Amino acid sequence: MSEKRISRKELARQNRKKNKKRKNLRTLMIIAITAVLVYITGIYGASLAYLGDFVASGLTYLQVGSGFPVEDDYSTLLQGGDMGSGLALLTSDNFLVYSPTGKNVFSYSHSMSQPVMDSSDNRAVIYQSGGTSLKIANHQNILFHKEMPNSIIHADISDSNRVAVTTRSDSYNGEVVVYNYNMDQRFVWYCARGFPVYSLLSDSGRTMAVCAVQTVNGLLQSDVYVIDAVKGVEKVTISGGAYPQKMIFLDDDRLMLVYADKLVIKDTRTGEDLAIYQSENGKLLAVENSSPYIAVATGSYTGGTSSKVIMMAVDFTEKFTAEIPEKVKDLSVSRSRLYVLGEKTLYEYDYSGTLLSSCSTGSLTHGLVTWNGTILMDSTALTKVEKTKSR
Repeated sequence: MSEKRISRKELARQNRKKNKKRKNLRTLMIIAITAVLVYITGIYGASLAYLGDFVASGLTYLQVGSGFPVEDDYSTLLQGGDMGSGLALLTSDNFLVYSPTGKNVFSYSHSMSQPVMDSSDNRAVIYQSGGTSLKIANHQNILFHKEMPNSIIHADISDSNRVAVTTRSDSYNGEVVVYNYNMDQRFVWYCARGFPVYSLLSDSGRTMAVCAVQTVNGLLQSDVYVIDAVKGVEKVTISGGAYPQKMIFLDDDRLMLVYADKLVIKDTRTGEDLAIYQSENGKLLAVENSSPYIAVATGSYTGGTSSKVIMMAVDFTEKFTAEIPEKVKDLSVSRSRLYVLGEKTLYEYDYSGTLLSSCSTGSLTHGLVTWNGTILMDSTALTKVEKTKSR
């Protein structure tokens, strides 16, 4: 009798557990179906923006195309960027998103005369350089459209979907407005010294760097302001250096400044130098960061000249150096490969520095995008670069 009673209790417990699982599964299916319907019909607000990003990303994965290469007229292509499950492209007329199998899942006519784009894991910001119009898109929709009160100099979007917009100012030399993922204003940082040229958010959106320039005794100098993007207060100022052509956050505490002839990694808490790489082979032509590696191409800005490519760890410890018999246009690090785009040739190296392949590309290439591997963009096609097996 006792064993029967115990087995009946156990059976009842198991039945309750199964019923609970079925109920939870039905609830999840209802939520998922509702989310998709709400998203597709477009009747969702800013409060569901993250939900919309999730659904749009999933739908992009499900869109089946004929694969790469995708052939079309890309003669007016301006930029390409990794957008998580989608490849984002900006042309002089349109903003385009492609699925991993080459399906064009979104096409939007931006109506901007000088468009610029920056992309993150799920979104892209598209803005009119020198104008006031700014738009936030995900893989399949325009989420927000904002008119800034002053002309836009630069805009940046982080992987956490925070947006920093550098604009002119009525009262200061310039200002940076930071928005959250709903495009609600978090704070405004005003630049009183120098002219702000561009700003950058870390992937987490917690730290921001603003590059401002000014002329001192006829020389262009810069100040880089590091700002706590949660509290909106300055942390440290990196003053008196040359103009950094690019800034890259390695993480919230490390900022890499890319100068014409050197790289400097700064501690964003103290402003101190953590590592310095000085080029001995001319100017920096391209820099690619893909943790835990940094690839650098050095040489002359003049076409028809040779270049060097150096693969390094994040502390600038050299892994290998490769001689390239032409000017380097772009770099991509993906899937244990380094791809080097020259003026007319694409080179493929493994991480030991072995040249695995090289192929002619012609002179109409736009560049490389590190997305699901590496994408080669030229004026007639988007081509996925196939990985060569190591010898």
